[in-house]
Amino acid sequence: MHVAVDIHGLAPGGEGVATAGGRTVFVPFTAPGDRVEAEVPPGEGPAHAGLVRLLAPGEARVDAPCPHFGPARPGGDGGCGGCEWLHVAYGAQLAAKERGFRARLERLGGFEPGRVDVRPILASPAPLRYRSRAKFHFDRRAGRLVFFRRRSHEPVLLGGCHLLEPELDALREAVGPALQAARLEPREVALEWSDHEGRGAAWLSMAAVTPAVRERAEALRAALPALAGLVLAAEGGPPAVVGQPVLRHRRDPGDAAAGLQRSRPDVFRQANRGANALLVRAALDLLAPEGLEVLELFCGAGNFTGPLARRAAGVAAVEGQGPALELARADLSGAEGGSTTRFFAGDALKLALALAREGRRFGAVLLDPPREGARGIGPALRELRVPRAVYVSCDPATLARDLGACAAAGYRLEAVQPVDMFPQTHHVEGVALLVKG
Repeated sequence: MHVAVDIHGLAPGGEGVATAGGRTVFVPFTAPGDRVEAEVPPGEGPAHAGLVRLLAPGEARVDAPCPHFGPARPGGDGGCGGCEWLHVAYGAQLAAKERGFRARLERLGGFEPGRVDVRPILASPAPLRYRSRAKFHFDRRAGRLVFFRRRSHEPVLLGGCHLLEPELDALREAVGPALQAARLEPREVALEWSDHEGRGAAWLSMAAVTPAVRERAEALRAALPALAGLVLAAEGGPPAVVGQPVLRHRRDPGDAAAGLQRSRPDVFRQANRGANALLVRAALDLLAPEGLEVLELFCGAGNFTGPLARRAAGVAAVEGQGPALELARADLSGAEGGSTTRFFAGDALKLALALAREGRRFGAVLLDPPREGARGIGPALRELRVPRAVYVSCDPATLARDLGACAAAGYRLEAVQPVDMFPQTHHVEGVALLVKG
């Protein structure tokens, strides 16, 4: 059924929100204020509709600069799944993210409106060309690195991507044909670029890592001077390293004094270095670690550990054994900024409880778990008797869930700071301060 609807908001999943016949309808590629014709499926309750055509643009709509963006056009371009909001003014994106963040705290965390200090969202320093790393699919027939069309496995043969830093975009363009020439057929490819070093690195997901695959990877690296090294991965086996895939990045692109951090394309690192500097600063300012012994859980490759060590009296950093911990240790073992950093390998929450049973006491806890969150963090904080904690999250839903559990364990949610790490998408990071009592 085709109906005309008015878009009044943006959903956390990225679609525009409208009402049709009493039903909530979600329409992709629409902006607040748009009037559109939508194809609404039959039935009752909320529905995902298709965009038929734009009838009248709203004030929040802007011209998308990328020809790959928008609804897929038969026999043509469009439909790329890399962006969701390239047609939405950046201010409207920020407002939608902030509203959605608050709503999840209230609905999933049980926090009453107005009872928590939710601070204005921190905007990314660059809303375009901000990614220094990204993951792609390899289209063997075209010899290209591609994104898939929205909700499909159909490739989009990119002529360029407005989310990638220009040097990373150029590396993406070069790697696809070079893979084809080297007779390598990875399932997925992750690329990373370091402005500090002026070179990149790649991670290839292979069916198997054989001597022949290693030899071809060496040929690939030799053919691309901008590619410093590769990590070859296959399910069930350890990663194989070719060349020098460890890169160093400025911790804060605007502050050389902040130092450098090691990275590798198979190890998690924030893709938006400018916004990441804001995230780190916000977390540490909320934590106020000066003079404290701090327990850092899920430290990863040390994104927070180095800046934290400069301000705290001491840091005990916990991460599962693997390349991330190796990178953090290489950067930060020993004294940094007058503080002692010690690393512990293992399950973060289990080690936290073990330290509590040993009678170890900390002045604060900082944690940055993966997307699935940190179930059990409330009781762990209670056992540690820690007076304050800062929780960093890339998923507002799991953050709200875990903050609710912390409240049940006797911690008050004092302040929350959303950060826009991924402009042109619905994703938003959050930093929350918990205080005992």
